[in-house]
Amino acid sequence: MDSLEHLPLVKKYLRDEGTEFTNYYTTTAMCCPSRVSLWSGQFAHNHNVTDESPPHGSYTKFVSQKLDQDWLPTWLQSAGYSNNYIGKFINGVSPSLKQAPKGFDSAHWEPLVAPNIYTFYSPVFATNNGPLEAHEGVYQTDIISDKSIAILDGLAKNKSTPWLFVISPTAPHDEVWMTPNGTVFTPPVPAKRHEGLFKGAKAPRHPSFNPEKNDKPSWIGTLPRLDEKQVEAIDATYRARLQSLQATDELVERVIKRLEEHGQLENTYIVYTTDNGYHLGTHRMFAGKQTAYEEDTNIPFIIRGPGVAKGQKSNAVATHTHFPATVLKLAGLSLPEALDAHSIPVLENKAVYGKDQPTEAFSVEFWSAAFMENTTARFNTNTYKSVRLIGQGYNLLYTVWCTGEKEYYDLVKDPFQVKNVYKETKPSLLNRLDALLNVLRTCKGPTCRDPWSVIHAQKSEEDTNKKDKDHHKSVKSLKDALNKKYDQFYANLPKFSFKDCLQYYLTENEGTTPPHSEL
Repeated sequence: MDSLEHLPLVKKYLRDEGTEFTNYYTTTAMCCPSRVSLWSGQFAHNHNVTDESPPHGSYTKFVSQKLDQDWLPTWLQSAGYSNNYIGKFINGVSPSLKQAPKGFDSAHWEPLVAPNIYTFYSPVFATNNGPLEAHEGVYQTDIISDKSIAILDGLAKNKSTPWLFVISPTAPHDEVWMTPNGTVFTPPVPAKRHEGLFKGAKAPRHPSFNPEKNDKPSWIGTLPRLDEKQVEAIDATYRARLQSLQATDELVERVIKRLEEHGQLENTYIVYTTDNGYHLGTHRMFAGKQTAYEEDTNIPFIIRGPGVAKGQKSNAVATHTHFPATVLKLAGLSLPEALDAHSIPVLENKAVYGKDQPTEAFSVEFWSAAFMENTTARFNTNTYKSVRLIGQGYNLLYTVWCTGEKEYYDLVKDPFQVKNVYKETKPSLLNRLDALLNVLRTCKGPTCRDPWSVIHAQKSEEDTNKKDKDHHKSVKSLKDALNKKYDQFYANLPKFSFKDCLQYYLTENEGTTPPHSEL
């Protein structure tokens, strides 16, 4: 949505002084499961937090599954780190569930508490496992900024203890109000000093914005074009989003300058990212999220710090699932074998990463109903699994929906996923994508990190010819797999499919169908 272009201080202090990763993704386009993946290093089909509310999501499920027993904060804490947090955490932190999860220092655990997580001028914080703290009439991001500086001052006093500090304002999320008539969404609210900015700004008019033709599967294909009034509302919300982000922009500068005052800026890694993307008018959507399209999954990731190239952009493929491995690698700590992703190559010295292979393929997955804000519309056929493949010369999105529909996009030719070319694509390529999806849908740890070896291990175990075995072991990418000699092998592999459109993850609901006869 081009938000970074309207954040001059993020650009000055982070993007110009660090590296921006343009191929960085969330693998579940909803904030609750996305954040759990960020901290656990697992895809949602492994941590099984798949929604924002109970019984299949929220902080309630996170705690009940004891996911805070073995995750990034506990790994860092066991190595002597002080872990600190302020702002929005996993959805559903409530007055009765305000205790710091394992791994975080209770002295600096101040999450926003429901139902005031998304209210800009009436935020409520949990205070270090103590009483709640309400700030009526004070702008949320400014409170977070003041608290962050105080926490940084405390951390700076103990120069022998390494630390992790997460600062998480809600902006630019909509305000969310719980009323007797249901949940009401209103546009994000800027600080008063930022009201009226960006008067002429409009949501980007990419080719996917309110297109004349709609060839999308499932419920998206039923949507009518946006009318003029809806487009105007989208533009107004877009301006409100940009305005609300300005206080966050100022917070970034304030943190950078305070670290510099304490003499800690040059030995601190600073990351800027978000939990998930957010549609505004793309693909005929008035307001929504939760799809596999770029607007929902491709999110900012910028890092600066010692050994990180300045003013650079990297096309290395990475996801929130890569985050824990990256932090552990930078800290010089060992990586748990159960992590679903490698570390991101954030340092100029690539020798640091050892045997880590570049990521090429990952899954995007979803099991919950889609909705339009401030309407009663709910779409129960939004369950899908996708495979994203990004490599030298190719950028692909392949999705299988619970309805049985499929879609495929070549983003080199069609970067905004306007035309679904599944029916026009050679079966030999689709067979490779089906095979990848079939591995990634249930992968764990090493099988997520190297899905091609899983696919070709099937052949290697059966084949007695050493030469053929070696050929199969050499498949490390789509480019390798596209060798014609593997056409029949892939044609004979089963295809992934859903049995039903469930709004939660059930392994028995996801299986395979017999292979197609064509190559």
